[in-house]
Amino acid sequence: MEFHAHGATHQGLVRPGNEDAFVCGRRVFAVADGLGGHVAGEVASRVALGPVEALDGDDRDCAGLARALPQAVRDGNRAVIADAEEHPERFGMGTTLTAGVVCGAAVHLAHVGDSRAYLLRPDQGLRQLTTDHTPVAEAVAAGLLSPDDAAVHPERNVLSRVLGLDPHVEVDAPGPEPLQPGDRLLLCSDGLTEVVRDDEIAAVLAEHHEPAAACDALIAAALAGGGPDNVTVVVGVAGASG
Repeated sequence: MEFHAHGATHQGLVRPGNEDAFVCGRRVFAVADGLGGHVAGEVASRVALGPVEALDGDDRDCAGLARALPQAVRDGNRAVIADAEEHPERFGMGTTLTAGVVCGAAVHLAHVGDSRAYLLRPDQGLRQLTTDHTPVAEAVAAGLLSPDDAAVHPERNVLSRVLGLDPHVEVDAPGPEPLQPGDRLLLCSDGLTEVVRDDEIAAVLAEHHEPAAACDALIAAALAGGGPDNVTVVVGVAGASG
């Protein structure tokens, strides 16, 4: 299956710098969001992505790459911790990381934090493939909080799991998620989802068939919503094999 993707990032309209980073390779894609307000978040996101990005040149088969992706995220976690130990002024830095490997007719995911992966299938709508690692999301999953209340909860951005702080961090590995021609895969930082509703995201992805145009439109929507945070998106479109 052919898969065409594009990535873009913007510092937003409020933050003084951009702590997000992304990978948009041949078949490896990822978004990392350095912890805002922490030391050297931009370093954490970039360092964590290193082992994931290295998989893009790996010649293993699909099963091997699927097994390797969560390990690459764990390696990224260790790399962030090691960098902070080597540079004490960066102590406490951390990052989210949501990554995917597209191989064959499926995407394999690995995920820590609240950056998200979505799939839009034209006849089925938009579906979130990852679960946010926040106490608020956990309360929703337990039936203790409604999604509407969660969307405006004052602690919705508090993370329960990130890279860079715990050497034994648990990495979610949902999937494999089958892909069909016409599917759109979106990886994004919370700078998008904090200000752009899921139905608006779905409308943008449905309207723009080219990944670059979809990325531009999503970032424009986040900026129109005030751009309070860095915003990063990677959009891929599945097509029939040539």
